[in-house]
Amino acid sequence: METQTTDPKLPKWIWHPDRERRLSLSLTRTFKAEHEIRHVSLHAAFTGGARVVLDGALIATVEEQAGNAGAFGHIVPFPETLQPGAHELRLELDCSEIVPLAEVNYYLWNRRVGAIAYLQGEGFWLATDEAWRSDDSDAAVICLLGEEPFGDLENSPDAFVVGGFGDIRAFDITGMTLLDAAAVRASVSGAKAILAGVHGQDGDIALPKQQQLELFYHLRKQNEWKAMRAIQNDMALEGASAVVLDLGAEHNCRFIAANNGLGPVKLLWNGGESLQELQRYDGCITEWIVVQPGQTACTLPQGFRYIRLHMLGEIEQPFDLALTFQSVHAALNQVGKLESDSDRLNAIFEVSAHTSRICHQIGLWDGIKRDRLNWTFDFYLAAKSCYFLWDDYAVIRRAVRELGFGTPSGHWMNGICEYTLWWIKTVCEYYEQTGDKAFVLELKEPLRRHVDWVQRNTRPGDGLLAQQDGILVEWVPMTGEEKLLALQAIYALTLHDLKKLATYLPELELSFQWPKKTLKGSDFLKKDHALAVKTLGIASGYVSDEEAVAFLESCTLQDPLTPLSAFQLAECYSRYGRHEQAYGVIDQVWGGMLDHGATAFWEAFKLDTTGAEDYHDALTTYTAYGSYRISLCHAWSSTPAKWIGETVLGVQPLEPGYRRVRIAPAAVGGIRACSGTVNTPLGPLAIKWHLDAGGELRAIVNAPPGMRIEAQDQSVFERGQA
Repeated sequence: METQTTDPKLPKWIWHPDRERRLSLSLTRTFKAEHEIRHVSLHAAFTGGARVVLDGALIATVEEQAGNAGAFGHIVPFPETLQPGAHELRLELDCSEIVPLAEVNYYLWNRRVGAIAYLQGEGFWLATDEAWRSDDSDAAVICLLGEEPFGDLENSPDAFVVGGFGDIRAFDITGMTLLDAAAVRASVSGAKAILAGVHGQDGDIALPKQQQLELFYHLRKQNEWKAMRAIQNDMALEGASAVVLDLGAEHNCRFIAANNGLGPVKLLWNGGESLQELQRYDGCITEWIVVQPGQTACTLPQGFRYIRLHMLGEIEQPFDLALTFQSVHAALNQVGKLESDSDRLNAIFEVSAHTSRICHQIGLWDGIKRDRLNWTFDFYLAAKSCYFLWDDYAVIRRAVRELGFGTPSGHWMNGICEYTLWWIKTVCEYYEQTGDKAFVLELKEPLRRHVDWVQRNTRPGDGLLAQQDGILVEWVPMTGEEKLLALQAIYALTLHDLKKLATYLPELELSFQWPKKTLKGSDFLKKDHALAVKTLGIASGYVSDEEAVAFLESCTLQDPLTPLSAFQLAECYSRYGRHEQAYGVIDQVWGGMLDHGATAFWEAFKLDTTGAEDYHDALTTYTAYGSYRISLCHAWSSTPAKWIGETVLGVQPLEPGYRRVRIAPAAVGGIRACSGTVNTPLGPLAIKWHLDAGGELRAIVNAPPGMRIEAQDQSVFERGQA
């Protein structure tokens, strides 16, 4: 037994070590109060139903419902005062419904049940953790606050925004603008919006109840929003005060509402990535909060740029609200920088960095609007820019850990066969970029397990993965033949990197025999094949240098494509020294997004928007998606930061961890002067170059200690302060 204080440790999801094999159990914690504790309250979320017992007396019973796992419920009645002395708190849990399991979320197979709680009072704090007892054993930690499948919890205290890993922060958003206001005096200054007026309409909403546990947090939220949106559509809101705000950029945003008036204010609000989504999408963010006079309320962070708020309350009652908007993401130090005489290139770099930054969350999310998860291929691509931009790889590591350790043998990551290959390739590229031997050795068991699973699914002597279904290479329509070719190219790319990793780190004791399928370059370069098939064929070496150059000389960028295949094409151009053509792709696609008003880079892009009244609606490139479900913030589209670092600044690591680096800057797009910094494990590497009067590139390199520099042309380089 121990005395509890105000130590602000966040609660963890806990259960019995048997997990879902034990659906009835008691979670117990004994503690000692040194003095009388006042203003006591208990808050809990859990799968199933619960009986709450304090010092042997039944305090409350909570019936089982799916929504119990989505919000911190305030357990009432509960004694408001605890007397000095020893106490025992017990949660008796019974669970008949657990989180469903499918191949897409199989890495969460041991997180299907859980309970999380905190007991607080004046000078007192007690939270669920491994110190609790579960029946006859110590409790097992199921996951940390914010992790899947439970995600963020409604009714969370503001401070819980830091998340279970403790590195998430909330940053005030500046640059907001007021787009529209009706029956309200509205002003915007810094991160605050002041909204005052007199209510012209009142109303209440019966919040829809969650009907079932979902595979993921974002599926639960989307179902809630659709139900709320349907309720909103049935309401006549013409008499309500309303505003529309533009945050100035896409953010994973929360707002804190302070009610400075005399009566309660009811806020019905919508968030969207575009104004069209705000107006038309049935699944756009739709939430309801009530702020009592003199109180504040804080929303959970969600991905949006535009917000519409309706203020409801007693008719003719004045209201006075102050809203503070905050961007929520991991606290990152941006080392990678760029400043050139091209505003276009500078903007592409900065929006790439912003996209990457706001997707650094509990995991390295692919997007902040939906699918807020560690998708293997998505974080493989997202990590490419991270190495160049940030001096902290913690979020990458936990994404890799979750999928690697969590996915059991006999299953493909995220239920997609090549995603296991991309995970292996992520580990290989992580070591190349960071030289972090300790982390890669930590992955020895899952790495060997997943390498073996690939081998078990490879036809002996043939090298062809025995896989016909579950192949997702690109988000454009592809035939079965195209998918199999692309899959084989990804297999070959992974094999190449895996061999290098095994050589670098023999301690991994990797043993594999992956035969490489013999294929012709022409198989990949057929005229009607998707761009990704061609670029993967080139990157994997199946397409010869001669064939690749011939293709690149005649290639014309055209729909359908995504930022994924466009980036692969840019890399293929630069692979053969065709940096100007590579920049042309970056300019067309990522510059094209900027031309359409992008403030974060998108999941999809179309070159031809002829007749598209609503560009967001027109972006759909994958037949399984509805229109506005396309994300306008996707971490995989931050990749230009990597290309700019490698090509424009010219920094290319030749040994793991940047111990040896090649410097070969390229002047593209008419740029005549450029300076920047690339993050490396040894410290920042700064480069500054310009074209002299004769058009020769002159550069200064400032490298950190321990780095060996090899310049493409020593005559144009000098050491110094870049």
